[in-house]
Amino acid sequence: MSRYFQDRATGQNKKLRTRGVLFDSALAVFYREGITNTRLEDITRHAGMVNATFYNHFKDKDELILELARSIVLELMEPFDEAMVGIKDAPIRIVVLMHVIMKAIYENKSWGAFLGQSFYLVPLKRHFGASDRFKMEVDIGIEQGSFSSIPDRFQLDQVSSVLLSGMRRLGKDDVNIIDRTSENILRLLGMTPADARLAVGNAQAFLELK
Repeated sequence: MSRYFQDRATGQNKKLRTRGVLFDSALAVFYREGITNTRLEDITRHAGMVNATFYNHFKDKDELILELARSIVLELMEPFDEAMVGIKDAPIRIVVLMHVIMKAIYENKSWGAFLGQSFYLVPLKRHFGASDRFKMEVDIGIEQGSFSSIPDRFQLDQVSSVLLSGMRRLGKDDVNIIDRTSENILRLLGMTPADARLAVGNAQAFLELK
C-alpha cells in the first residue's frame, strides 16, 4: 500500500496522521474494488482501525471521498506553482499544468483511478470538474487574447473529459498522450490547431530546460 499521505503527515498531530492512514487505505481499496463497491468497513479493515475511529474524522464515505479529492488536487497543484515561475503565457502555463498533473497521476496510479471514478459522483463535480485554479488560468488566457471566449459549464466539462481520457491512456501505447491531451484542451478553449501545436512545442522547450 502506498504511504503517500501518511508520509506527508509525518511529524504532524495524531488527527492528521490518522487521516493520512485513512486516505491511503481508501485509495488502495478504491483501486482494487472501485469506489461504488467499497464499503466503509473495507477501508477501516485495510487501515487496521475500527469504524468508530473513522467517524471521528469523517461523517460518511462521501465526505471521505470529497476530502480525498481535494487533498489530491492540492498535491497536484503544489509542483505546478513551482514550475510556473517566470511563465506569463497562459497557453504554455496550461500545457505545463497538464504535464504536472498527468506525470503525477502516472506515478500514483491509484490517484488517477480515484479521480476518474469520483468525477462521475454528483457531489464532486463542482470540485473536480473544473477547479478554481484552472479557471483562473483560463481567465488569464482570455485577458491575453489567447482564448476566444469565456468557457461555460459545458465547455469546462468537455475539458475535464479530455483530461480524464488522457489519464486513462497513460502508460499505454501513445507516448505523446500528454501533449495530445494538452493540444486538445487548448483547442477546446478556442485556439486554432496550429496555435495549439505551437503552444505545446513552446511548453516542451521550457520543460526541457527545467
